[in-house]
Amino acid sequence: MMLLEAVSPDFLMAFLRGFSLNLGASVLALAIGLPLALVAALGMLSRVGIVARLFKTYNRLLHALPVFVVLFFLSGLLPNGGARLGPLAEMRPLVLLVLGNIPYVAAYGADQFVAMFRHLRKGDRRAALLVIPSFGRALQMVISSSCLGAAIGVPEAMSVVIFTAEQIADEAARLIFFVAVGLLFVAAQRICVIPFGILHRVTDRRAMSAQMTADAAR
Repeated sequence: MMLLEAVSPDFLMAFLRGFSLNLGASVLALAIGLPLALVAALGMLSRVGIVARLFKTYNRLLHALPVFVVLFFLSGLLPNGGARLGPLAEMRPLVLLVLGNIPYVAAYGADQFVAMFRHLRKGDRRAALLVIPSFGRALQMVISSSCLGAAIGVPEAMSVVIFTAEQIADEAARLIFFVAVGLLFVAAQRICVIPFGILHRVTDRRAMSAQMTADAAR
């Protein structure tokens, strides 16, 4: 297969279908992980010393868990053909991919929520709103780590890329293909985080306007 044959409309459609799985799994991981992160952040800020220490230890433990290790631990815990997933058994690889990213989301999100609450306590609402682009960066990171789904059978974007690259005989053409697809993947990631940037700019302008109004009234 030649390079131009590899980067065909059929490949691009397959890549986008695969990327939609990356994005869907990442959004689910954030939807599940961020509420856990909020609970952990509140625990870390608790005025009860032992509670705060327990949650801080829990958060450090989550930070120490690589996504790749979690994925393969879950692969052993939830084997093929097992009944533990119930009706989700047919979607096992995708379920593992979502669950494998939750510890990262919970740990990173807890740190961001802690920073947000501290800024709010100081009355700095604009600094607190920086949590919004932080969650955009979290989504971008989880989309990247969701490429590990190729190792456990998820037909996501990287699986499509690896399969197509194997059909390219020329090594130089294969290298160019990987570079081109890498740029495409980065561009797709950046598009996905645009809503976070827009939301932050809108809320930041409102916070700045409210702050200027309050300052003028003093």
